[in-house]
Amino acid sequence: MMTMRRSPFFLLTFLLLGIFSASAAASAPDPRLAADAYTLIAEVNALRAANGLPAYAINATLMSVAQAHTDYQASIGTVTHYSADGSRPFQRALAAGYPVGGDLSLGGFFSENIVAGNGLSPAGAVQIWQGDAPHLNTMLSSNLTEVGAGVTNVNGYIYYTLDAAYPSGGEVPVYSSPAPGETPGSGALPTLDYIMPVIMSTPNVDGKVVHETQVGQSLWGIADIYGTTVQEIRRLNNMSVEEAIYPGELLLIRIVATEIPSTPTLTGTSTLLPTIPFLTETRVPTREPTKIVEETPVDETSEKVVADSSLWTVLIIIFAALFMAGIVTWLSGRD
Repeated sequence: MMTMRRSPFFLLTFLLLGIFSASAAASAPDPRLAADAYTLIAEVNALRAANGLPAYAINATLMSVAQAHTDYQASIGTVTHYSADGSRPFQRALAAGYPVGGDLSLGGFFSENIVAGNGLSPAGAVQIWQGDAPHLNTMLSSNLTEVGAGVTNVNGYIYYTLDAAYPSGGEVPVYSSPAPGETPGSGALPTLDYIMPVIMSTPNVDGKVVHETQVGQSLWGIADIYGTTVQEIRRLNNMSVEEAIYPGELLLIRIVATEIPSTPTLTGTSTLLPTIPFLTETRVPTREPTKIVEETPVDETSEKVVADSSLWTVLIIIFAALFMAGIVTWLSGRD
């Protein structure tokens, strides 16, 4: 049998090829994430087509901006419209070189949607965004024309970002905050630059938990904080699947059982003092009750008469006995 010897040169070559392959795989973008980002845009454009609107055009700069912000949200473990330096969505686009159109003092023609969830699909994200007017406006705006999206998956918990905008068509404008007391210009598209946090309401007297919708809040976010579902909130409020929510709208979340307070009553309490034990003797009654002889009192006169009669009786008996003895003696002497 012949054995093949592996030279050190062959082993070194094999090791270097493995290192280069691993490096190339690490530097290559994840095609699944890119596909999810484009799938998200496809879902949005399908919604636009269903509502008679033209499809958004994909912009490479907006794609980069959206993905970078999605990665940032995944790194801090929460959804937010603000970057680490406090910049807002349209400011991130300007910094990346995108020419945001409109009045920049009002945020320009730019709108952003964000959402995250365990195992959340692109279709599920679009469904959630349809739950309120600001998020729905980002997807169905007739003023915005271009879009970018980002998706980041962290152990099955998926973050989504959708940036829609309208370019100025010229040079990238420079944003400057309005001076104190200066009124911002008009004509800009209202953008969703912030989301008011959902604060849980306490039950009313009748047990109803009612939430007042704030700017940027969605049915998904409200349901998540209250520990319920979007479907349950829609059912309790008689809402259709297409119906959106608006700031200031009161939503019935649930009805909890309430306890009727009882009026306290004053009741007297008795305190039993400790008693000293005593040994008692119990007599058992005999089988036959003892007859009690009652003595009848007699007077002295009747007692004397009885005594006299008794004396006479005794004398008569003695006399009779002597008489009978004499007769017997006489008869005996005669014989």
